[in-house]
Amino acid sequence: MTQAEVQVFGVKLSDRNIFPDRMYNLISGYHQQWHSTAGRLELLDVLYQFRILECTVAHDRIYGFLGIVHPDVAAKISPDYHLDVPQVYRDFARTMIQVTNNLHVLNCTRHWSGVDNGTQQQKAYSVLEQSRYYDIHALIFDGPDKTPRRGWARLPDGWERIPSKEKSLFRDNGDRTKQSSEWSPLEGQQAVRAEHYIKQRELSPGWSKIWDNLGRARVVYGVGETTREHQLRNEKELLRQKLSRLPSWVANWECPSRWDPKPLVNFSLSQPRYFASGNTTAELNDHSNLRVLSLKGHIVDEVRQLGPAWHPETERPPVSRKGIDALVQWETLGLIELPDCPYSGTGGRTNALWRTMIADYAGAGAADSDDWAYIETWYDRTGWGRELPDMASRGVYETATLEGEIRELEGVMHTQFLQVRPLPNVGTRELLKHPWMNFSHNKKKYGGYIKRIYAACAHRSLLITYRGYMRLAPWNVQIGDKVAILHGGETPFILRNIKGTEDFSLVGEAFVYGLMAGEGMSEAFGGAHDINIL
Repeated sequence: MTQAEVQVFGVKLSDRNIFPDRMYNLISGYHQQWHSTAGRLELLDVLYQFRILECTVAHDRIYGFLGIVHPDVAAKISPDYHLDVPQVYRDFARTMIQVTNNLHVLNCTRHWSGVDNGTQQQKAYSVLEQSRYYDIHALIFDGPDKTPRRGWARLPDGWERIPSKEKSLFRDNGDRTKQSSEWSPLEGQQAVRAEHYIKQRELSPGWSKIWDNLGRARVVYGVGETTREHQLRNEKELLRQKLSRLPSWVANWECPSRWDPKPLVNFSLSQPRYFASGNTTAELNDHSNLRVLSLKGHIVDEVRQLGPAWHPETERPPVSRKGIDALVQWETLGLIELPDCPYSGTGGRTNALWRTMIADYAGAGAADSDDWAYIETWYDRTGWGRELPDMASRGVYETATLEGEIRELEGVMHTQFLQVRPLPNVGTRELLKHPWMNFSHNKKKYGGYIKRIYAACAHRSLLITYRGYMRLAPWNVQIGDKVAILHGGETPFILRNIKGTEDFSLVGEAFVYGLMAGEGMSEAFGGAHDINIL
């Protein structure tokens, strides 16, 4: 089943292929990458992406991928299912630091305890199975002022459609005393809002997905939780309790949450994006307590002011900042003038802010200085942006109309961009050849930046340190937390002092504009010493 692919600034509003969802495409991509790289994948990249998959044996969150990663890494990890899961995850973190001589495994840690783990809802991929909890000839509409049409509408809770070659029947499972009827409970009702095809995969309340002995899936109503499912759920809860006692520096591969930010580092790149710790390498200091991670490093700063966390409700980047109050507050906080500001050079704090919003790369990978205009356009001070439309099961006419609206929106963005960015003082012929006048070029580049803003800022907070640095940190950061440069770290890290001790807990990775290229290794920030993390 296909539907025309609709994009705005390169952001998909719908998928051309309805069956292959994000995870299916991710797995396919890794499969192709594995073949093209002689069977070598970055283990941390695979582990982090696949945390949302179901896994009966939690050890296999790590052991299950050893056959598809670099043999130098796999050779250092010996599967042992007799070990407790917390010990497996802890030993794995130490091994990764020893094998790689970097701290990428610390970039995977996320605050998860007490947060919604984002458990995936059961889905039916068979259209025939989906049709059992839908009326496929219901009266639906695509939006305001749209003429109602016939299409798929979800049946009320408890109702089931019984497919037939002749005429389908409808049954109310909540009242089995009633006979099945040829009439849908939606017949004669007002038209309901059409849904995107992908929504049809999500089972209605009371429905379950089961498999037979041949591995064939089907959906049924009212089965409830089986004894085996009840046992597995209890085991999962016991495992979560055990994992809640993990040291803060150990990534919990079993419990992802819906507020997990995307890692700042790219585990698959041969050249790193950042060089916060210069050319140092990570080395583990000996410590009698195996729960303690002892590393070389130094505290460079402390969190002084903190903006609100931004938790977007969708995984689709917004076309502009319009209506996002948290990010408006970030700008207000970031542009407060401070004495002894570390950004006293060209552009000052305004330059630091837009580069922070994209978690700008260090060194040669840094964004061009003229690209500030794309982020300024995204700030949307004139209200040109609009919310991306909800893609429902639209017909050809409705899709074409939507595409026209999107082209108009992209044109408005381009006009806004040209108003923001002063044009060079050249002749008309030279001006028309300038990249800034190229609509396709600007649209593509703008789309790239809105994706980078989302990846950098979603589920994070913006904060200001005592030295005046601007930074992005995990959403659970607090005033008084410390900023540390740890040897072998591509990024700085946020640490929290454990009351009554000189030890710390790890809050997470951080982006600090002005400290991502090794600047924090200078003598002005003090010398390195042992830092113990519990």
